[in-house]
Amino acid sequence: MRKVAFFVPKFEAVYVNSNYFRMANELLKRGISVTLLFIDTLSLHKSHITASGWEHTQLVHKVQPPHELTRFNVREFTDLWIFSLGAKESFLDKYQLLYTSSCGIHFINSLEAIMHLKSKYYITSNTKVFRHPETHASTDANELLDIVESSKNTWIAKPPAGSLGRDVFLLQPGNSNNRVILENLCGSRGDQYALVQKHISEIEYGEKRVLIAGAKVVGQYKRLATGDHRTNLLRGAKTEACDLTPDETAYCNQIGVWLRGIGANYVGIDMVYPWVIEFNVVNPGGLMTIEDLTGKDLAPKILDQLNLT
Repeated sequence: MRKVAFFVPKFEAVYVNSNYFRMANELLKRGISVTLLFIDTLSLHKSHITASGWEHTQLVHKVQPPHELTRFNVREFTDLWIFSLGAKESFLDKYQLLYTSSCGIHFINSLEAIMHLKSKYYITSNTKVFRHPETHASTDANELLDIVESSKNTWIAKPPAGSLGRDVFLLQPGNSNNRVILENLCGSRGDQYALVQKHISEIEYGEKRVLIAGAKVVGQYKRLATGDHRTNLLRGAKTEACDLTPDETAYCNQIGVWLRGIGANYVGIDMVYPWVIEFNVVNPGGLMTIEDLTGKDLAPKILDQLNLT
């Protein structure tokens, strides 16, 4: 019998999340046991990896954790779905704890895929499958500044593993703020990596978030920047329903096969065709947005394509 556990971020008050609660509800409808575990409670006790959480037993759209949580042995589950990496400072410890317990457990997105696709580096790894904007990364702000200033291009500067549109800057050659921005991203001691990526001018007409499940497209929507250059919804971008062209669909399905080959079964692709801007492998989101725009609940289709039946 399948037993699925979702690793989620810690919260105390009533919490609404259209992504993993919709997935949990749909699994419950299918008679599959679902448990929610707080990712930051992972612990090692002798040879057992455990985490605190509770069993999801009723259909809800918002939830409050019980007053007393239960400790679960991670090995009692057949499938693990990581929807959050939790606190940044302890990411490597949690990764290693999960890796220790991974034998015989199916991860919806493999630990290797999460480790590598979470960063922006991996988009440069397979130019035979997809195209990516010219990309550079370094801890040396002066090295990155030379690349920007010696070109005629506009660039995007950001942390390699950032999210939610934080610390994403637009750099143009000759701008006096370029050095300050890059020094800030690289840290006062020059011990942090910063990434600069050639700006794709076509993003002015929108960036598509394409959801891939089981190597195939399940849905998409368009994001358009408003007010500044960022297309992240938390930074004020607006959304539109959209279709994929036949070429875009074939392209994304081809990428989906490659993603499945590295253990990434549920991924959001940010794309300005044919450019892949980045992959979103931890809680790629979009389910509420797509339902608001189209009236479609994609959770059943996603779980079907992931063979969670």
